[in-house]
Amino acid sequence: MNALSGITVLDLTRLLPGGAASAALQAEGAEIVKIEEPVVGDYARTMAPLIDGVGAVFLETNGGKKSVAINLKHASGREAFLPLAARADVLLEGNRPGTMKRLGLDYDTLAERNPRLIYVSISGYGQMGEMAGKAGHDINYIAMAGLLGVNTVRSGMPVIPGVQLADLAGGTLQAVNRILLALLERSGTGRGQFIDVSMTAGIAALMTIPQAWQKATGRQMRCSNELLTGRYACYNVYQSSDRQWFAVGALEPKFWQALCAALGCEELCCEQFAEEPRQTAVIAAIAERFAEKTDAEWRVFWAAHDACVTPVLQVAETPMTEAAAVPLLGEHTREVLLSAGLDEARIDALAAQGVIRCG
Repeated sequence: MNALSGITVLDLTRLLPGGAASAALQAEGAEIVKIEEPVVGDYARTMAPLIDGVGAVFLETNGGKKSVAINLKHASGREAFLPLAARADVLLEGNRPGTMKRLGLDYDTLAERNPRLIYVSISGYGQMGEMAGKAGHDINYIAMAGLLGVNTVRSGMPVIPGVQLADLAGGTLQAVNRILLALLERSGTGRGQFIDVSMTAGIAALMTIPQAWQKATGRQMRCSNELLTGRYACYNVYQSSDRQWFAVGALEPKFWQALCAALGCEELCCEQFAEEPRQTAVIAAIAERFAEKTDAEWRVFWAAHDACVTPVLQVAETPMTEAAAVPLLGEHTREVLLSAGLDEARIDALAAQGVIRCG
């Protein structure tokens, strides 16, 4: 289905959060016009690791988009950009708060020309508050949201997640969700709106269980020592004889009983939530059973049992989609500017000045 067919998105962002957001909108039929700086373009184009000289992250998030290379710091570049903004449905930007206003391309300015425009600003800490102007990256945002503080080893040392949670869950998914709601609202009111996406606030919204735990107990959850973080044998990870991992999520009694029956340790059924020191012995008993078979043997075995047991897959084992070809820097500049009303002579003059890049 192409639910967003006919929707045009101007993506002024670089790197991951905005690029992934516009890619998600494109997957639903939206046309994505990627606005890039003419000399270097999106930093992700050259960010390692590379595939055939192009950044792998860029390849993953920008296939099928149109690239328009305009220097928005130049007055003529901004002038050339305005007709695009006047026709767009959505604009995505990821600069520090205040940058777009200094360029004269903030929401209030563009909304005067295009009241239907949905204008999305993705930033680390949001547009307001004492942290608004601060630089940061994923690790800083999950730290400020409290997530890094509960993602620890037993010693209490924080462990950096292997996935950019703030960028993708706090930024990308929040932006896409808010855009879809804004499009729905616009269908009734005819007006767009400004959307402030804070990656830190987006991550804070994921902290439901840690926050509930804090309110109920008056203390912070301890990773590896709570119901959903490895305290009990029924919700834990175990190794096969060839040192591959399996995840057990047998929380409900029926699944725990199925697990124990499948492993031939029915005597443990009544000790699912036994406290220490007994729980350590229960975990050890389940671990001993898992060490009796290889990864391949367990995969076959657990496929036949409904006990909430799955292998811990490596990235190479998970489904990978084939991305469309990514655009060359400025590949669609002439095409898009012509469609916005600029004539060939004006485009040639801007290219000669270095304000835009065509192909």
